[in-house]
Amino acid sequence: MLNVDYNPAELVNLSNKVDIGILHLSVNASNNKINMLDFIDSDKSSEDYEAALLSGGDPFSTSVNFKLMGPSIGVRLKKWGFGFKYTLNANVSLTNLDPKLIDIIDAEEDFITEVKTNDNQRITAVAYQTLDFSVARNIMENEKAKLSAGVTVKLLASEAYANGGINKLNAHIEREEDDLYFSKANADVELTYSGIFNRSFDEYNYSFLANGIEGIGSDIGLNYQIKNTNLKYPYKLNLGLAVKDIGSMNIKENARKETYKLNIPSNERFNTAEFNDIENAEDLMGVLEESNYFESTSSATSAKVKLPTSLHIYADYQIIGNFFGTLQVNQSLVKNSNNDVIPNYSTYALIPRYSANGFEAYLPLSISSISKFNAGFGLRLGGFFYLGSSSALSAMLQDEIKKIDLHLGLRFGIGSRKNNSLEEIEEPKTNS
Repeated sequence: MLNVDYNPAELVNLSNKVDIGILHLSVNASNNKINMLDFIDSDKSSEDYEAALLSGGDPFSTSVNFKLMGPSIGVRLKKWGFGFKYTLNANVSLTNLDPKLIDIIDAEEDFITEVKTNDNQRITAVAYQTLDFSVARNIMENEKAKLSAGVTVKLLASEAYANGGINKLNAHIEREEDDLYFSKANADVELTYSGIFNRSFDEYNYSFLANGIEGIGSDIGLNYQIKNTNLKYPYKLNLGLAVKDIGSMNIKENARKETYKLNIPSNERFNTAEFNDIENAEDLMGVLEESNYFESTSSATSAKVKLPTSLHIYADYQIIGNFFGTLQVNQSLVKNSNNDVIPNYSTYALIPRYSANGFEAYLPLSISSISKFNAGFGLRLGGFFYLGSSSALSAMLQDEIKKIDLHLGLRFGIGSRKNNSLEEIEEPKTNS
């Protein structure tokens, strides 16, 4: 079912008649500036982190993703496959933050400087659940190859969402006696919050699908296999193409969305100390609305959030015996600077692996659009337990990495294992 999560057309390729996923957990933290190993180095100071942030001229981006999948079940029935799974997704992202602005906020000495950015600087946090219903079918099969197609429909329910965006900030900034002042400033500001960010953590309802279904998403996919003459292996080449996470959530439960136009004249100043006592998003909006420098341009009691749509392409080839090689392309189809999308980053991977019935070991070598090159290691034991990381080898062998991740899971199969026989293909009809 983990393969089905990447491409619903894989449902007809289940190794057993029934596949049951008990649990799948993945955690991924990545960025484009800071060495993740520094967090376990007690000798590093705040100045070291600031130096890393200010290195180069690129804005700072980071993303932390959490995914829990389970339970799940897939059933292979002749030419058909049917599946269901539950997922909980969470993401916290900083997108296109100006390192100079971060350095200004942390500075202690008095100064005067100018900041001008062309990017939309975002801070985003989201958590949502999905109930996924999948179906797939073989649409062509003969002795040498087969083609299948599949679709997953996702019922979406948010738990929490918050986004703050400052677009095209241009400001004169001064620090005087621990106070930070903005003048001669303009920008477009958007603030959105809902769910847990609209209530205290103690008051929020954490029950299953507490806010109801708030949107529909989908995955669509195709799969093509060149069969193997050796019945021990189901294919010689497995090709897949899928578009994942199409759709959006329209969050209405305790949601609020406000946009402002920041305009501070050159002869006036705004003291950021006014933000010191805020405790939640509502307090923050209160400060903005009481200020003469933030003009409200739109207001809404709902928030539309687009899923992190991506294109997945892969090719898995049996090199010889139990040795396989996989090429994967996970191409993001969203623009991360847009306020209404969940940020997503592209990854390109080469994965050599050794695969047998009771054991599998794989070595993912990947390049990410945010964290660059990473090398990892993973294994599967008995078809029941798997554990891996796409950055484990990099963490052990390199002095600097921009990504740390881990995935693990438990599953089991029931019923006969699949091979490449034609026992389920209808005999061609002939005229007598």
